[in-house]
Amino acid sequence: MSEDKNIKIARLIGLEKKARDARSKDELNFVVVNETREIINYTNSFLLIKSASNNYNVSAISDLATVDRTSPLVSYVEKVINHKSNSNLKDITLIDLNDFTKTLKIAKPKNIPQFILCVPIFSPQKGLQGYLILSRNEAFQENENELVRHLASTYGHAFNTFLINYSIVDFLKKNFSGVKGWIIFIAIILIFLIPVKITSTAPVEVVAKNPFIVTSSFDGVVKKIEVNNNDKINLGDLLVRLEDIDLLNNYNLANQSLEVAEKELLRTRQSSFTNNEEKSKLAELEAQVDLKKVELNSSKEKLQNSKIYSEKQGIAIVGRKADWQGKPVEVGEKILTISDPKNVEFLIWLPVKDSIIIKENSEVKIFLDINPIKPLAGRLLRASYEPELSPEEVLSYKIVSSLEKDQEIPRIGLRGTAKIYGSKVTLFYYLFRKPITFVRQLIGI
Repeated sequence: MSEDKNIKIARLIGLEKKARDARSKDELNFVVVNETREIINYTNSFLLIKSASNNYNVSAISDLATVDRTSPLVSYVEKVINHKSNSNLKDITLIDLNDFTKTLKIAKPKNIPQFILCVPIFSPQKGLQGYLILSRNEAFQENENELVRHLASTYGHAFNTFLINYSIVDFLKKNFSGVKGWIIFIAIILIFLIPVKITSTAPVEVVAKNPFIVTSSFDGVVKKIEVNNNDKINLGDLLVRLEDIDLLNNYNLANQSLEVAEKELLRTRQSSFTNNEEKSKLAELEAQVDLKKVELNSSKEKLQNSKIYSEKQGIAIVGRKADWQGKPVEVGEKILTISDPKNVEFLIWLPVKDSIIIKENSEVKIFLDINPIKPLAGRLLRASYEPELSPEEVLSYKIVSSLEKDQEIPRIGLRGTAKIYGSKVTLFYYLFRKPITFVRQLIGI
């Protein structure tokens, strides 16, 4: 026996050992598409494995770590092997891609050689499981075919450990044929007709019910917010200070103007006893004094309103406190709210794509993130007529739910998921509502 034959036999035995020692399917795939080059020369190799739909998909490619199923080369190889003329090949077959491309009018990628050798991989217990495709520009010789045929038997035995012989077609023939198939079909129809309550889930937040809103009494600038978020508030507590420098200056100016007007009125009264001309000015000066008093009272009231005090007991709900400092506000603009921690409700943002037909007083279950195992029960109070953007910028319907009695009251600000129960529908509609909606929007029916 020549030295070259000894080397080839040694390589063949070593390759068989690597295939049988593979510990995972990926490792075996790597050996098949890359290590086969030790026995036979080729440019590229592709490993196609049988799928559940009885098609053969590329699972590994030589010299590549991953397979891009969208690439034209992979798509072309799969079309060639899954073509009806190449279906269920039992023996090694040499395919001339130039002839095949002309016959089927399929564009051949430039980066694939002219000849491919299709090697069936048979599992002893499970039959044909896939194909090893070897490609190069020269035709394969008969002696090379014999070596690859021997290797294919070894690979089939190795793949027997990892491959699952599952086919949708075989499953349907086995379980949905004859009387048994009709019984299963009727049972499925009856199950699909079972009435169930349709549900939808949406983000939820615990909010205050009927909160007291603290607003600005005039156009100004926020100087400081004196309370923090969740602080306990009593009647008369100082909440907000508005900038009062201009207000204080206006008050002092109005006060001085009033004093000047009063002294002028007093001087004129004293002179009016001897001077009729001064007496004629009394009415005008008295009106000016009254006007100055009104201006002083207005300035004083604005100065007093620069400090906003609480008119209700509860807890303070403030946004970002630091962002308010120096922020200009208009009259009536909301600054913070005071809420009763024992009087809460749930604000639900139901996305338009998940909307269902719901009625007033419908059942609602609240699963808060802080305790998702113990849901809270509620009832739907009201829902917005038109959708609007939620805080997450999702077009949604605004739904408010109450909290049923005799339950632990959650803290304001907690978030979670709400499950809203709608009207009763069939199980089929419950399961396929979203796919039906998607198809209808897609095809316009």
